[in-house]
Amino acid sequence: MSGFHGAQPALAAGGILMTSVGAKEKGMGGAGLALPQDAVAPINNPASTVEVGDQVSFGGTVVLSQPAMNVEGTGAGPFPLAEGKWDAAERYFTVPYLSATKRIDDRWSAGFSAYGLFGLGVSYPAEARPGCPAGLPGTGPLCAGKTTLDTSALFISPTIAYRITPRTSVGLSPSLVYGQFRARGFAALAAFGASSDPAHVTDLRSDESLGFAAKIGLHHQGESFSFGLTYQTEADMRPYGKYRGLLPEGANLDLPAVLAGGIAWRVAQGLDLVADAKYVLYSGVPAFSNRFVVPLGGGPQLGTDEAAGFGWNDQLMLHFGAQQRLGDGIAVRAGYSYTDRLSPASEGLLNALAPATFRHGFSGGFSVDLAQALTLDAAIVWSPPVAADGRNGLSPGQTVSMTNAATEFAFGLSYAW
Repeated sequence: MSGFHGAQPALAAGGILMTSVGAKEKGMGGAGLALPQDAVAPINNPASTVEVGDQVSFGGTVVLSQPAMNVEGTGAGPFPLAEGKWDAAERYFTVPYLSATKRIDDRWSAGFSAYGLFGLGVSYPAEARPGCPAGLPGTGPLCAGKTTLDTSALFISPTIAYRITPRTSVGLSPSLVYGQFRARGFAALAAFGASSDPAHVTDLRSDESLGFAAKIGLHHQGESFSFGLTYQTEADMRPYGKYRGLLPEGANLDLPAVLAGGIAWRVAQGLDLVADAKYVLYSGVPAFSNRFVVPLGGGPQLGTDEAAGFGWNDQLMLHFGAQQRLGDGIAVRAGYSYTDRLSPASEGLLNALAPATFRHGFSGGFSVDLAQALTLDAAIVWSPPVAADGRNGLSPGQTVSMTNAATEFAFGLSYAW
């Protein structure tokens, strides 16, 4: 999928939250909340909009994702997976952004942004597999052909910021959120009584949703040391009705709240060090936080409030970066990001079908002034494969190991006047 379909998948992050949006921040490991440099500032922290004047920035990220899972043990129970390695299809995604800022007077500034921030995508091919129940195609991990799970979100956000002192500002960005969700290859869950609504489980094309969220921010701009704080509310989304028999609460897939903070330190002339921390509150969204329970034999059926989700915990994300200005309009950047593990080993089955397993990200980038007011930014982020072992909740004794590797190529153009 391409165009303004949001972030899909959320790479170099771990869950469904992207590390950052702009190419400058990606080059610094996703950090930069306290270092406003262009019109991406209101996306990072609404309060920092007052620091960048009149600008427009646009660009995007091209992502290559390579998920895989490895199944060990013959298993037993209602639904063992086929032993061996399953390589998901390599997929390319584009995640564009557009943002503009305007200084109103000495205290007030405004902005407008459209960007992708949340997403997840995986697709396993329809390879033949043994041991499938009668009545199913007998291909793909779940015996029902190609298995695909995609979700993404686009934020459309006006921003207002106010300078309460010469160095401290506050800001607010309400957001209209447009979401998409699609699932394919889950027919086995509809065929054997696992769903509360078998007609709304799988292979129903993309469904759409609208919702609302808001981000508030505080920014302090010191001479050599700056800091910022933000809180983004949970996005209250309309349920994905086409898939109300698959996800908890009738496919009510809200987006988690995020608390973030960052610092920036000008160590020497032209050298900035930055560090950010984000805490993603998946525990507030049952579709992400509900533990796996067998939806058979009296267990809560899929689509109900207590039904199986991904079993994700709240997640801490850390970002570190450096920026060195070399003169002649050139700057270089490097960074690293770390995220803790999302889910315990008991949540292996569904997480194997949506392997958000990233733990480490390594990045670098540069900027070059093409003209007096026009800057080109570029960055690359590499997230190496990290295995996360889990158990197949529908087949005792069977182990599922999930991996995902990703490479991001980001670019951006900024014009100031």
